[in-house]
Amino acid sequence: MTLNSLLQIKGYGAWNGGALTDNSMYEGRGMFFKNGIPVDMRTIEERIGIRTRMVAPDDVRIGTLALQDLIKSTNIDPARIKIIIGATNVGEDKYDAGPLIKHPYEVVKTQSPGAIPFDLYAGCPGYNVAVELVLMLSMAGMLKSGDISVVVGAENIHRAQAFKPLDTANIIFGDDALAVALETTTAMPPAHNSVSTQQTACQLGDDFITDLARAIFSLTGAKKIDGFILDNQLGTLQNRVPATAARVQHRLVELMNPDQVDQGTFKNFKRALVFYDRKVDSFAYDIMSLATDAHLVRQMADAYVSAGKCKRVVSIYLSSGADAEITLHRGRGLKLHRPLTGIVDTRTRTHGCFADFIQAVPEGNEVFGDMDGKGVFLYATRCAKRHLSTLLGRNALTMNDLDLLIEHQANFAMIPITLEQVLAEGQPDLKQDVKNYIADKMVTNVHVRGNCSVVCMQRLPYDLDRGALTEDNINGYPVNRNVKKLQTAKIIVNDSVGAGMTRSSFLQRKE
Repeated sequence: MTLNSLLQIKGYGAWNGGALTDNSMYEGRGMFFKNGIPVDMRTIEERIGIRTRMVAPDDVRIGTLALQDLIKSTNIDPARIKIIIGATNVGEDKYDAGPLIKHPYEVVKTQSPGAIPFDLYAGCPGYNVAVELVLMLSMAGMLKSGDISVVVGAENIHRAQAFKPLDTANIIFGDDALAVALETTTAMPPAHNSVSTQQTACQLGDDFITDLARAIFSLTGAKKIDGFILDNQLGTLQNRVPATAARVQHRLVELMNPDQVDQGTFKNFKRALVFYDRKVDSFAYDIMSLATDAHLVRQMADAYVSAGKCKRVVSIYLSSGADAEITLHRGRGLKLHRPLTGIVDTRTRTHGCFADFIQAVPEGNEVFGDMDGKGVFLYATRCAKRHLSTLLGRNALTMNDLDLLIEHQANFAMIPITLEQVLAEGQPDLKQDVKNYIADKMVTNVHVRGNCSVVCMQRLPYDLDRGALTEDNINGYPVNRNVKKLQTAKIIVNDSVGAGMTRSSFLQRKE
């Protein structure tokens, strides 16, 4: 079966308010980078390439404004909205029990009576994972031709006070919100008859991660699992950053591989990365729905299997009480049919062994983000080559075939190091090739807006389309040198990395 198009990005809406604030807001606070380097205007720009960031006011919900702008600017009929996803981490209030999408959802609730709202927690790649999920639901025939799915990314790090006041992680982030509409363009016949399921219930104790992993192990044994989707009703920041599914994934890996635990594999970055890439090779993320049972999360897992993307996926409904419902979804003889245009392919992989690199940690009556900067840097730069070469290779592409790479901007320093890993082919002047790639095949706004977490993946193409990116130079690297040509890019990859640790990418072909 040949599909011309199945899922298309239909339009964007944005919050474009806030105050543009330079690095002087972090001077004179007694903050230091590692090795005792004082934080000031110069050291911030030298180390992470950020000059300014957007700071949102405390009295508005920026995700709601972004969705309102999407409805207004794209003239979408809200009655066609079937899925509305809040792709976020901290959101706008770290103590909000969630789902955080409930606030933007009020904008369309009356006009979209058939819409299903839920949060999706996958770290900074949350938008990319949301696009993948919508593609799976479309491939499985659960979304029909003409159906609209909306992804609202909203992060108000300053309002939420996600980090301790003197934590240098504060310096990296800006506030932002975008809403994106995706349209399913083809009616696919459902393929539910190809999926079989097996279920179990699980009573949870104090170590509920281990309890869940053991229950899954009782269903699957040592057989490979391709993905974990967990409807997380616990409602606390520390249970969504990182996604609880990532911790369950790793605990299951430990139960399946006790010899690797004894050998200390998961305490060594390089060995753990290699083991996960070769033996685990799966995704893990959370949703938080308004559902009171496992029906929705089961549908999502079914979609991955029905579409032919995965052979074995585990869905988990984790209630706020002391129990969980676990389902193993299996498919046989299924084939994935990739469309020719629009969103054509995706890849999401979680390395739960590194979940502690970015996490929310309770401290008394408070909870704060904790980030292992060195670990995040290693993961972001070292896992890119295999991930991207796999996605591109199965589509007969290389990095040089791309017209546009939209890369997550954790900080600017990660971008050239990542590309040195990805583009290395023994060429005599790799660093110059990297400079040219950043200047001519990428777009950048981290120096102006800061790292806006999940929203980076939505803001960059939006700013490119509306002509809001200007040519500049960041620490010796020219950026945004080719924006006019990139506005007509045909082959595009979105690639993002974040808490979990998870990397997620999708390939888009425009006609």
